[in-house]
Amino acid sequence: MSESLEEFRRRLNSDWLPSYCSEPRRNYSPEGFRRDSLNALEAFDAGWFIQAIDGDLVKYENGGFRAPLSSGAEPIFWELEKSISPRPITLWREPVITIGAVARLKVEFGWPIGALGMQSRRSWAFDLVGYDADGLREILLCEVKKSDREIEMLHAWMLEYCSSDPLEAEPEHKGRKNAYRKVRDIRIAWPQLVWLLGPGGRGVVFKVTRENDSLRFNLIPVSENNLGHRNFVSAS
Repeated sequence: MSESLEEFRRRLNSDWLPSYCSEPRRNYSPEGFRRDSLNALEAFDAGWFIQAIDGDLVKYENGGFRAPLSSGAEPIFWELEKSISPRPITLWREPVITIGAVARLKVEFGWPIGALGMQSRRSWAFDLVGYDADGLREILLCEVKKSDREIEMLHAWMLEYCSSDPLEAEPEHKGRKNAYRKVRDIRIAWPQLVWLLGPGGRGVVFKVTRENDSLRFNLIPVSENNLGHRNFVSAS
């Protein structure tokens, strides 16, 4: 096991899990934590998550973590059946990856931490947002998924919807509905880039190119280097 994974497990057991369970509105036993839920966590994501914590890039609040412009505190645990005692709890990998991405944007890509927030403000359609200097315009939208397959499917559905006019009604299929809502959010924000991020740092960065003044747009794959904050500053 890598040092990052060992350190993540150690601190989960000594700090993050007890703090989460002891919140007054929960008062759960840490014994309900399902340790096999740690098995799928990759060392890359554990390491960047720890950097976010140690760099004081996110603050602990009510059982979750908050970046400066976050819409809410992001927990890293998922609660299962209430009827079982102790209540089962698992690691929620998407927020771990998201919080790690906050650290990556700050450390690797030069973003000011004051320009980053988790959960987009309107409908929580995206997991991580990079804002302009005024903290108002969403210039980077990032969606996190826990598997490569989920990223592939989301990408395919978003490509289908972005090149067409808006639908009269949302798709009924859960995955397609999720993708359509992200396309709809892009049509409101018109960010420069969209980042679909999976485990282990794997994902795709897209440049958003609008078709004239229509609501149709294209997602053009670009290098991850385009996430550098200087690219957004020079384009503004």
